[in-house]
Amino acid sequence: MFNQVVTGEHERRSFEVKNRFFLIWVVGVLVLCGAQRMWGGQFEDLFRAGLDAEAAGNLDDAIKHFSRVVQLQPQSARAWAKRGEIYLKKGDLQSAVKDLTKAVRLDPAYAAAFTRLGFAYNALNQFDRAVEALSVAVKLDPSSAEALNTRGFAYNGLNDYDAALRDFDKAIRLNPKDARFYNNRGFALSGKREYERAIQDFDRAIKLNPSQAMYYNNRGVALLRKRDFDRAIKDFDKAIEMNSRFWSAYQNRGMAYSGKGLHDKAVEEFSKVIEANPDSSLLYKDRGTAYRRLGDYESAIKDFDKAIALDKKFAPAYAGLGLVYALAEKPYRDPRKALRFAEKAVKLSGGKSPDMIQNLARVQHA
Repeated sequence: MFNQVVTGEHERRSFEVKNRFFLIWVVGVLVLCGAQRMWGGQFEDLFRAGLDAEAAGNLDDAIKHFSRVVQLQPQSARAWAKRGEIYLKKGDLQSAVKDLTKAVRLDPAYAAAFTRLGFAYNALNQFDRAVEALSVAVKLDPSSAEALNTRGFAYNGLNDYDAALRDFDKAIRLNPKDARFYNNRGFALSGKREYERAIQDFDRAIKLNPSQAMYYNNRGVALLRKRDFDRAIKDFDKAIEMNSRFWSAYQNRGMAYSGKGLHDKAVEEFSKVIEANPDSSLLYKDRGTAYRRLGDYESAIKDFDKAIALDKKFAPAYAGLGLVYALAEKPYRDPRKALRFAEKAVKLSGGKSPDMIQNLARVQHA
């Protein structure tokens, strides 16, 4: 009897313990579900607030909102990708790459995130990595004209113009009304020295979007390479009229003036750009060339020396010095220096640059 009473009490207590644990489990589930609903609601509210801040142009506020979003749900590829996109707009390319890389690791099928990642690598001039990311994007979504266009841009950066043209052709077939695609294809055609076809593409880009100074500048460059200097200058004038700080257009206009023999005006143009960009070896090289053509050898030598001081491996500056010492009158003429600098230019270019080889021949002839 005693044993039966003890056993019954044990069963009763065991039941109460089990019941208590069950109640705790139920309450925990209810709390967790409530928390998830709360966090989910907060996630969406913050995400929406970030989008609103982005739309209003308040990118710093958008970053703050999306930073809280990724803290709430660190496994959300969408959140990481969106913050990466905002970093892209801010020009913080390293942070953009970091966030977008996180997004594609969380979701390897996220085609749009791979496209944005490729865009970031393009902006960093890391074109090999861009092609790698964008090839995944194209594989995931072959109908994405944006991915194809961005990969074509990367191929342009690698000077693989044939591959670039294939991508731009596909992008244009998918979306024939996007001016950027024609502009980028025109760049590839210019790279292949097919200037007439390039000009036709820049014409299409301008017709579709006449508000882009870049398109006029790019068409001007193609005209410049065709030695159609007057039409080129008109395009550079238009680009500068639309954007007074478009330094490349000033530089290109200087090249066109030099092509017309107006070397004094070319020096003026290059000087404007150098004032805004004092660390560009290319600009000093271009102005040095204009000074040489004017017969101002002392200024030419100073500019070529400055270009080399900024970039000791900049072959065109050595080539420019070679021509000065080869063509100048006394006391600047120095055939030995001329030959030494011209040969160094060829060596720095790996012996593969037609321009540097032609420059050496010109120095030897002089």
